[in-house]
Amino acid sequence: MAGRRLLQGLTSPWSVGFSAFGLAYGGYHVWDSTQSGTKYDLHEDLAGKTYIVTGATSGIGQATAEELAKRNARVIMACRNREKCVQVRRDIVLNTRNKQKLSKGKFELDRIDGIVHNAAMMQSERHVNKTNPVRIVFLNSNIIDRKCDLNLGDFNSEGAKKFDGYEVYKHSKLASALFSKELSERLKESNINVIVADPGRTKSNLSAQMDGQTFGMGERRTEKAVRPVLYALCDPETVDENGLFIE
Repeated sequence: MAGRRLLQGLTSPWSVGFSAFGLAYGGYHVWDSTQSGTKYDLHEDLAGKTYIVTGATSGIGQATAEELAKRNARVIMACRNREKCVQVRRDIVLNTRNKQKLSKGKFELDRIDGIVHNAAMMQSERHVNKTNPVRIVFLNSNIIDRKCDLNLGDFNSEGAKKFDGYEVYKHSKLASALFSKELSERLKESNINVIVADPGRTKSNLSAQMDGQTFGMGERRTEKAVRPVLYALCDPETVDENGLFIE
C-alpha cells in the first residue's frame, strides 16, 4: 500500500513537473559553466589609464567599456551612432559611477594605454559603405579554424556567384588575424604591443545574424566573453607580449 502511494506520488503531474524543472535548471547551469571559459577576473585598478573602445554601443564593445569603467579607467567610446553612444554612455556611467568617459568628437589625449578594435558586422547582401580612414587588441573568432580560403585577388568577393555574408565574415576575421600578426612584427621594436583576443561564441547582435549551426550552441554572455579581452588589454602578464592569439 505504501509502495503504491509512493509510486502514485512520483508519477503525479506535480511531481513530474518539478522533476522536469529541476533537470532543466541543473542542465542550464552545467551548460553555462562549460561556456564560461577559463575562470578569470581582472583585479587591477586602472585609474589614470586611458582606453579607446570601438563599437562600444552594444555587445562585447559595450561590455568592455563598462568593465574598464568599473576599474576606474578613462574610456573613450569610438562609435558611429552618436545618439546611441550618448545613451549607452549614460547607462554605463549610472552603472559604474565613473564619469571619465568621452563621447565628443574633439578632445586632447595625454596618453593612450590601449585600443580595442572590436566592431564587426555581417550582411546578407553586399553594400558599399563610406569609411574613414600602447596596446592594440583586435577581436577575432575561432571560426577561422574552419574551412576558410582567403582570395587576396578578390577580397570583396565581387567575383562570387552568390554573396554569402557568413563566408565574407570568416574571410574578414582571417584577414584581421593576418594583419594583426604583420602589424605586431612591424611594431616589435616599439612600445606598442598587438594582441588578438577571441571572445568565443557570444550572444550579441552579430550572433543573431549567424547561422544556427555555427553560433546556435554554446553562446557566452558578453560579461563572460569579455574576459580574454580584459586579459589581453590590461593584465600585467601581457604587458610585454606581442603577436599573441588569446582565447
